Amino acid sequence: MCKYIKVYPAANGDSFLIRIKDDSDIKNIIIDGGKGELCHLMLKNEFEQMENNNQRVNLLVVTHIDDDHIAGIIKIFKDKKVNTSIIDRVWFNSGTLIASELKGDKGSNFNFPIASDESSRKMSVRQGETLEGILEETGVWHKKLISTGQFYDDDGIILRVLSPDIETLKELNEKWDSELKKIVKKRMKKKMMSSATDYHKSINELAAELFEEDSSLFNKSSIAFLLEHENFRLLMLGDSHPSTIVNSLRNLGYSDENKLRVDIMKISHHASKKNTSPELLKLIDCEKFIISSDGSKHGLPNKESLARIIQSMDKPVAFYFNYNLMKKIFSPEECQENNITCVYLNRDNGYTVGG
Repeated sequence: MCKYIKVYPAANGDSFLIRIKDDSDIKNIIIDGGKGELCHLMLKNEFEQMENNNQRVNLLVVTHIDDDHIAGIIKIFKDKKVNTSIIDRVWFNSGTLIASELKGDKGSNFNFPIASDESSRKMSVRQGETLEGILEETGVWHKKLISTGQFYDDDGIILRVLSPDIETLKELNEKWDSELKKIVKKRMKKKMMSSATDYHKSINELAAELFEEDSSLFNKSSIAFLLEHENFRLLMLGDSHPSTIVNSLRNLGYSDENKLRVDIMKISHHASKKNTSPELLKLIDCEKFIISSDGSKHGLPNKESLARIIQSMDKPVAFYFNYNLMKKIFSPEECQENNITCVYLNRDNGYTVGG
């Protein structure tokens, strides 16, 4: 039995392949498409290899509409050399789907724009360039809202949805236009925003900082799930809010005394300090943590998030980074004193965690 997650070099975004292989079958789950040409080429090659080996993409999960998650998926579907017909099922909570399922029509601009020109940051796109429009033509889109409490079982591979909850989707439906304006404004000011890091501060200093949760509704609407297969557990948190995950885990019976034991946890929102709370970490027992970030956006990953993890786990921890640039976060002395292992994913290790 082989179970691993491949962490693509997705620039400042997310893109993953979960593969579960036994003697008779191989299951593939892709989560998000990241950004950048290298990520696209690797995803494209993955599709080609799966097609050549008569494999399927059993599930494609688009966690939410931020372009660092969705842009690469659009690029895959628009690449005529990629056979996307091998995809069996897609999870994607689009704006129109949210409005339709919740019987509301609050927002007007449900087709979220993807910046195709990175230099100009223009937010307008031609008709048909949204993922929703593309998926409508494929017939593989599971056009039902994905929300907490649902689970998906594919031959013993179980995905339990931990985020978003219905309340968040209702709020997003009501505030779609205003939230969209916020995110467009944020992108237009991106070059002016600070990318200062907190890497010069000590682990103890950062772990003592008060937690303040992310305020983005789009991040809060991110699909997050717990994957279970036999004795293997994987926590994929997208850009989700920790309060939503805490509520879901408590509803599943987990607590400070009955922690969720997972083999691997993908840290939410590129390890932003606003998306990993002490309350969440009290419910988790894990040794391996994945961080997807090239360090180019807003000083992410935040060392503060990693410091919380180090001090919350009563065991040595290993952080898996998809860029070597992250070597500057911890000093050798910090790693030794705190039993931290840092693994830098690359071609030599196949960008994979697990095995």
